[in-house]
Amino acid sequence: MKKVLIFDLGGGTFDVSLLAMDNNVIEVKATSGHTHLGGEDFDNRFVDLCIEEFKKQTGEDLKGKHGPIRRLKN
Repeated sequence: MKKVLIFDLGGGTFDVSLLAMDNNVIEVKATSGHTHLGGEDFDNRFVDLCIEEFKKQTGEDLKGKHGPIRRLKN
């Protein structure tokens, strides 16, 4: 039996499902979600993490610099 964890970072939610797969039979074991993490929320938190790490490595703070932040988001 294989167990698979599925992540969905949709438009505004973060959903997770745990599936069990055995002999072409798929069974959903559990599902859960977080309505305040996903989509743009996830992108913004990841960009903030990258900005913090860049500042640690270079000493330069990118907050307020729209060009570099836009490139990170893209």
